[in-house]
Amino acid sequence: MKYFFLFPLLLLSLNIHGQSHKKFTLIDDTTENVIPFANVLFSEVDYKGTSTDIDGVFYIPRDIEIITISYVGYETKTLRLNKITSQFIRLKSKVSELDEVVIDGENPAHRIIRLAVASKDLNNPENLNSYTYKSYDKIIITTGNQKKERDTIREKLDSIMKGSYFFITETIAKHKYLKPRFSEDSVIATRSSGFKNPQFAMLANAFQPFSFYEEHISLFETNYLNPISKGSTRKYKFRLKEEYIKGNDTVFVISFEPKSNRNFEGLKGFLQINSNKYAVQSVDATTFNSGKINVTIQQKYNYIENSYWFPEQLNFEINVGEGFGSAKYVGKSYLSEIKPNASLSKKDFPFFSVTLPKGASSKGDDFWSLNRRDTLDFREKRTYAFIDSLGEKIKIDKIFNLLPSLLKGRIPFKYVDVDINQLLRYNKYEGNRIGLGLYTNDDIFKDVSIGGYAAYGFKDKAWKYGGDLLIEVPGKKDISIQLKYVNDLRETGKFSGNSVENPFVQRNWIASQMDGIEAYSINTNMKLYRNINWSLGFNTAKVTPLYDYQFVYNGSSITNYTNSEINLGIGYHVKEKLVNNFGITTRMPNDAPVFNLIYSKGLNGTFDSDFRYNKLRFTLDHSFNTKGLGKTTYRLDLGYIDSTLPYGLLFTGEGTYDKDIPFVVRNYFQTAVPYEFLSDKYAHLFTTHNFGRLFNNKGYLQPDVLLHNNFGVGRLDNASSHQSIAFKTKENIFLETGLELQNLIKIPLMELGYFGIGVGAFYRYGYHHLEKSSDNFAFKYSMGFSFK
Repeated sequence: MKYFFLFPLLLLSLNIHGQSHKKFTLIDDTTENVIPFANVLFSEVDYKGTSTDIDGVFYIPRDIEIITISYVGYETKTLRLNKITSQFIRLKSKVSELDEVVIDGENPAHRIIRLAVASKDLNNPENLNSYTYKSYDKIIITTGNQKKERDTIREKLDSIMKGSYFFITETIAKHKYLKPRFSEDSVIATRSSGFKNPQFAMLANAFQPFSFYEEHISLFETNYLNPISKGSTRKYKFRLKEEYIKGNDTVFVISFEPKSNRNFEGLKGFLQINSNKYAVQSVDATTFNSGKINVTIQQKYNYIENSYWFPEQLNFEINVGEGFGSAKYVGKSYLSEIKPNASLSKKDFPFFSVTLPKGASSKGDDFWSLNRRDTLDFREKRTYAFIDSLGEKIKIDKIFNLLPSLLKGRIPFKYVDVDINQLLRYNKYEGNRIGLGLYTNDDIFKDVSIGGYAAYGFKDKAWKYGGDLLIEVPGKKDISIQLKYVNDLRETGKFSGNSVENPFVQRNWIASQMDGIEAYSINTNMKLYRNINWSLGFNTAKVTPLYDYQFVYNGSSITNYTNSEINLGIGYHVKEKLVNNFGITTRMPNDAPVFNLIYSKGLNGTFDSDFRYNKLRFTLDHSFNTKGLGKTTYRLDLGYIDSTLPYGLLFTGEGTYDKDIPFVVRNYFQTAVPYEFLSDKYAHLFTTHNFGRLFNNKGYLQPDVLLHNNFGVGRLDNASSHQSIAFKTKENIFLETGLELQNLIKIPLMELGYFGIGVGAFYRYGYHHLEKSSDNFAFKYSMGFSFK
């Protein structure tokens, strides 16, 4: 009861507000959904009035006698306050008779849109040098939109839930931002149904753009063209539906939807543009023709300090799937204590973008009563009561405590975790490989794991095994230290640490050229600086080539050899945003550049090592959108070795053409066989441009159209040192081009989305063009999931 002394002030505030204003909620007469952003006029003389917020709520001074309510698509309603007997006011929908209005040869909405586009940089809150604000976030997850026919399974499920949602969570947080990319969401309090002490915080605005001014609105890795973007009047159909006076300003209500001949991902809905700086005052936008997923964005802006337009209410709604199994996510965020151009520096920001202190989940009812936006309604209260009791029965906290292990690729049991990566794998050398890896978990040692694995390949008829000790150091720098021993295989061309391959990556399925290794290593990883990760390690290995090969070195012919090296890795993520939930650090995806550098130094004589060298590999990954043309993704890949080394330590394996497993593999050459080329120096550029669904209005044929262009050059010194093995070099540039149709065939998955099968055709040309014309073509498949 430490906030008890605040109650008199709170009650006084509520009493004064209650005496001077009446609260109403505007709803649809048929669906009973709230109507946001409606115009409420008090006087037709001086145009005083207000508007409904995201929740359809508005307040009327008690001295007002008559109000007029209007909103696009609804009948205008005039009411006397003394005749209103309910808090809820209903509006009847109507069919709009207005079409695209043209005055003197121009649609008047186009002029307003162009002025809004011209003022984007001025009004975009993310162009402020800095800002801080406090938010109250509420997220609800429930069943999605039902089909028209009766769904008995859904009815039974609703009966079991007894009027509650599936899940509700509330979060109160402080936010700060410093241009160009520093941000922090510091959680003050969090509460989630079913959990006693949630180890996570869900922010309602985490899935949507903070402002409606970017050229593209990115939702679930799909980029939707913003109607407030340059040239949008050629792609969107705009209609000026209404305009009204608000104080000294005019508010223009404009509807928008993609034109019928569109070839882009678009939105539909309503914009309210204020003549004050032609800023977005509110937006209500829904994804257009988006398949099994439907997303709605609602944002309301306020004019802060008579200088800046800034969001004050954000709503985000997702409907996934149809019928039984569909789900609906509703997130609401209410901003307060907004301070533009706050005094901040880089030192004010931690590594993690979301911070969650230990006491954030233990706030009492008094705290929430004082700090939440509004009182919970009956269904929300019922959700906490019902789901909390259910969570207690099924021990939901214990279930979610398993997440850290699952996210690491391990199945947790009492005392030990089972490594998923070791259970079943396939490659063309071992064939099917089964194994078992067991590692201790926190039930035995906190932050320390000891374990090992054994595996058997049915094609090579050989056992592989290994073990390691992993120590994780608690703290913000995410430090780990690993000691490891392996007696296993390593594909030629891979760096020393890559002996365990991801069984779900298609490139690893076609690996057929292996070295046997017995290796000892020590490696440490940590967060060095903001946006920078680094690793440092030592590895020594006895290497046995498992293919016909002789290495001529200093006049001698060598087959087996020993190699010891120091490894240094540095990764730099531009615009990195890290979140730590359930003890797991997650990097939020974005299209910003990612730089990676791996350096290895060979140590001649150390543990009988045979070679001294310097080895480098550098990669740059980046994606960007070109308005109206789609998204380009590229990788620049460079490698350098300064000494003559055995085949297995050089660069090879960049090809992926295999007739038995013909899959498109990103950032590899599609028409080169896996070990066609050998290099000690190389430069590769892999580019993919996704034009999107060029055939959006062509019925069921809606594939993504991708254009691939790949280039590579390389060099190999002392090629004669490598005997008894076939290879080529690429001093002359290697060229290939391909066209891929993703999701050409779509198979419905439980009414939630589609499993897509695509096809691609690739062609190599130029100097490395093969003599037989048909050998230059590679036809491949691709697989994926889509909601549309």
